[in-house]
Amino acid sequence: MLPDELDTIAADWSWRTDAELRLTALRGRFEALTGEAPPLGRPWPGLNGAGDGTGARDREPWPLRERVPFRDLVLPHRHRDGRTRWFRFGGAPFWLPDGSVGGWRGIGAEVAGPPAAPGPETGRLVAALDAMPIGVSLFDPELRLVVANDRLRDLYDLPAALTRPGTPLEDIIRANARLGHYPGMDPDEAWAFVAGRVGRRVRLERERPLPNGLLLKTIVTPLPDGSTLVVHEDATDRARADARLAEQNRRLDHALTHMSHGLVLFDAAHRVTVVNRQFLDLYGLSPETVHAGITAEELIHRRTEAGNFPGLTPEEAWGQVRQRLATRTRYRLDQTLVDGRVIAVTYAPTPEGGFVTVHEDVTAAKRAEAQIVHMARHDALTGLPNRTLLHEGLAEALARGSGVTAVLCLDLDRFKTVNDTLGHAVGDKLLCQVTARLAAAIRDEAAMGTATLARLGGDEFALVLRPTTRFRAGRLAGRLIEAVGRDYDIDGTRVTVGLSVGLALTPRDGTDPEGLLRAADMALYRAKAEGRGIHRFFEPAMDVAIQARRGVELDLRTALAEQHFALAFQPFLGLDHNRIAGFEALLRWHHPVRGVVSPAAFVPIAEETGMIVPLGEWVLRRACREAARWPEPVRVSVNLSPVQFRGGDIDATVIAALREAGLDPHRLELEITEGVLLQDSESTLAILHRLKRLGVRIAMDDFGTGYSSLGYLRAFPFDKIKIDRAFVADLSVRPDALAIVRAVTTLADSLGMTTTAEGVETEEQLAHLRQAGCTEVQGYLVSRPVPADAVAPMLGGDAVGGSPRRF
Repeated sequence: MLPDELDTIAADWSWRTDAELRLTALRGRFEALTGEAPPLGRPWPGLNGAGDGTGARDREPWPLRERVPFRDLVLPHRHRDGRTRWFRFGGAPFWLPDGSVGGWRGIGAEVAGPPAAPGPETGRLVAALDAMPIGVSLFDPELRLVVANDRLRDLYDLPAALTRPGTPLEDIIRANARLGHYPGMDPDEAWAFVAGRVGRRVRLERERPLPNGLLLKTIVTPLPDGSTLVVHEDATDRARADARLAEQNRRLDHALTHMSHGLVLFDAAHRVTVVNRQFLDLYGLSPETVHAGITAEELIHRRTEAGNFPGLTPEEAWGQVRQRLATRTRYRLDQTLVDGRVIAVTYAPTPEGGFVTVHEDVTAAKRAEAQIVHMARHDALTGLPNRTLLHEGLAEALARGSGVTAVLCLDLDRFKTVNDTLGHAVGDKLLCQVTARLAAAIRDEAAMGTATLARLGGDEFALVLRPTTRFRAGRLAGRLIEAVGRDYDIDGTRVTVGLSVGLALTPRDGTDPEGLLRAADMALYRAKAEGRGIHRFFEPAMDVAIQARRGVELDLRTALAEQHFALAFQPFLGLDHNRIAGFEALLRWHHPVRGVVSPAAFVPIAEETGMIVPLGEWVLRRACREAARWPEPVRVSVNLSPVQFRGGDIDATVIAALREAGLDPHRLELEITEGVLLQDSESTLAILHRLKRLGVRIAMDDFGTGYSSLGYLRAFPFDKIKIDRAFVADLSVRPDALAIVRAVTTLADSLGMTTTAEGVETEEQLAHLRQAGCTEVQGYLVSRPVPADAVAPMLGGDAVGGSPRRF
């Protein structure tokens, strides 16, 4: 096909080339117009000055090498008469069956002169088009290209020949199809598609991807004069931005749909623009009644109709909301719905003049918060008020000042034994049953609001009576003691505990909560000391006793810091060889004012305050150092308190003392009571086993005075059993005492343990113990405790039997 049939009619000659662009045929007036013989076999176009070294090929792109149709190519020719003549060419490639170019054919015609140079206006228009970021092409009514800018060529990667003025749109479309710019279409299909759309003469938009990854948007606009403007825009970045925005919107929609809170967004006109499903579900609303476009007032009306504003009409509810909105200030409030749910509503204004509300169901959180507040002021086990709430209630009662207020401090007797022997689970059940009995005993007073029962912790309770009298308070205390003292059945086990009560009254014993509780506690201490199971009123003398105890505690701290302590040593005698087998280290406190203070007066205080830990470590280190200096390798025995085992590192303390003194571990004997094993038997046994593996001997002190001594003999392989002095004292007066001692020595012997009888003071007791098979004895008959420097001389002589030495 030639570029245009009309051009063919107006042509001066036609031409044809082979694939190497050599002319193979010429028909028409070529020879007459050019003055040259037909240049068959020569390169196209066969003119002098075009493609033959004249520079024309360099001045103009050589269209035949682009393999696309062309037209309006004007070339010069040097005629034989010396003049330069100008000829216009057009042509198109023809294709072989295998898809390769077989050659070219086209037309030529003489024109008056060279192409006219563009004028200033045209130049400015072309420059403007080339500077545009979009591709622009304009086609005349016959769909021939009038103008195209550089951006169009860049977008489609087109050869320059295809964007020359006069190029038919069909040629451009077919060339684009061959470049893959119409995916899935061959050139014929692509041209049919475009021709059909352009022929409708309506504005069209289309986006399509190119093979190079670009996304092009094409806008076809028919113009009134019959021409067609086509704009080509690189929409890749915009499409990516749209995709990102779409993804953000998708995520936002997903978040709004799946967020746990309800959300409503209003514009500056107070109309709903966004509302999520959670909001509707939260308030029982339907999407048909609550949706984008309704006003805030309409929304409040519909919420009121759904019961979201209990006790308010729609107008009243909107009036309250409108007042809050008018402030344009962020706020948060809790709303309680008719079904009891609590919804937290957060309002926040937006910069555009609208606002957003977030609605969260905080019912569970509010209940948890109330539970936490309750737990902070109530006992978890019994549900009774705790010390904090008791203190507040007592302060309120005292502030009212109506009549006498009594404070009763209650403490269970023998509860620790139950807890230690039967376990904490039984102890907790016992506390709950005790609480029920106490509550039943004060039911009448509690119903009148004159009694408040509280648990202070452990087995300690407190009771506030108001108003009352000394007589009524004392009578109630007796009733409580009687109620608690009855037997309990816990999981089939009969349990018995008692109750001791201390009472304090206003205004005599105090006028503030701290003073009254302290006075009642001192009275309780007196009741405990006087036999338990009784009640005592506070007396001023009790305060004196407490202050004295406090003085001992303060002096004890000073003595520990200034080393006012010393060790005495009491020997224990081995009956097999009748010689001293070792010494027990005994702590002595030499007070500068009080004189020698008995261990019974300060050791319990040291244990309660925790001072027994550093004090016990001092005793252990000093005893090991003294024993290391003795002339004979006898044993040294040191008592350990249960408190020393609570830290879990007493074994490290023992090892450090042995290393510091350089003492053989086999010479150290540690005495413990079953109280050590009661507090954490598993951990304690592990410590004892580690010490025993070192070679340290372990002795059970005061054997037979507890409740589970035999069980502990099975749990741990003690090296020695110390028979309590209570059994030794009764050897001469009670036959059963001797039987018990004999049973203990027999048991110890069968278990590979030695026995030491304490408190031996007479020859008769010694004889009974020898007969019973006791291994060692200790007491005033052998020797009283002696200072450290008296130990060495004692190791030089014999003891009881033969010619005894008395110390």
